[in-house]
Amino acid sequence: MSDRAAVVSLRGVTYVWEEETEPVFRDLSLELPRGVVSLVGQNGTGKSTLLLLAGGVLLPNRGSVLIRGVDSRELRDETERHRHVSFIYQNMEFETEEPVSDLLRSVHEGGFLEKRDPGFIAELIEVFELGRCLERRTQELSKGELQRTILAFSLLYGSPILIMDEPVFAMEEQQKYRAFEYLTSYAAKKGITIYYSAHELELTERYSEHMLLFHKDAPPLLGPTPELYVRERIEEAYQVPITMLKTRERLYRKILIERTSRERQAE
Repeated sequence: MSDRAAVVSLRGVTYVWEEETEPVFRDLSLELPRGVVSLVGQNGTGKSTLLLLAGGVLLPNRGSVLIRGVDSRELRDETERHRHVSFIYQNMEFETEEPVSDLLRSVHEGGFLEKRDPGFIAELIEVFELGRCLERRTQELSKGELQRTILAFSLLYGSPILIMDEPVFAMEEQQKYRAFEYLTSYAAKKGITIYYSAHELELTERYSEHMLLFHKDAPPLLGPTPELYVRERIEEAYQVPITMLKTRERLYRKILIERTSRERQAE
């Protein structure tokens, strides 16, 4: 893959967390393409770390990360970094004084979209089912509501690269698929790039164009999703039969559904 095709380039990257002795990555080089790319693999294999490096949130100990051709070390100012890339963290929480309706307008007005269309806000309110959230503050939202609100913020902000670490884990099933249908359609229409990790493998199989498959003792493998999302490769990466993975996912979904139900009853 040529540099011209890559949106984010990792060149000889080594990264070690401060409290650790072994690096997560050692001399890793990758050319991450445009479009929609999913990160798949066991916990502890470096998915979140790679997303943070690709978003310029973390800086490598050695080597370099180029984001749209700019070295991430040069993007120390947060506004300048967001001109290139926005990052949605897993399980984000924050408190605000303004209600969600005011925040949506503020993000839209202060972002990088070339065209400020109020109709876009209305569209996102409908797609992400935010009608009941508009007059509430972020700390008054359930986890699922907050995730949907943050997704709306990210699109209104208008960065050409959107990086998402488990962005839909607390949503109901139909909301997850509706969100990804819209995100991937919007990315194709507007030419933005999305890198994401998601617990459910089906969200990778259905929505990503390319896939980055992580292993315990080998560098991540990048390729078109139809080529990498096959039973043998998935089982090799997770080191368990794929039927067991599906069982884990069903249990995980059941736990999240029960948690969401409790949150709604407490509202």
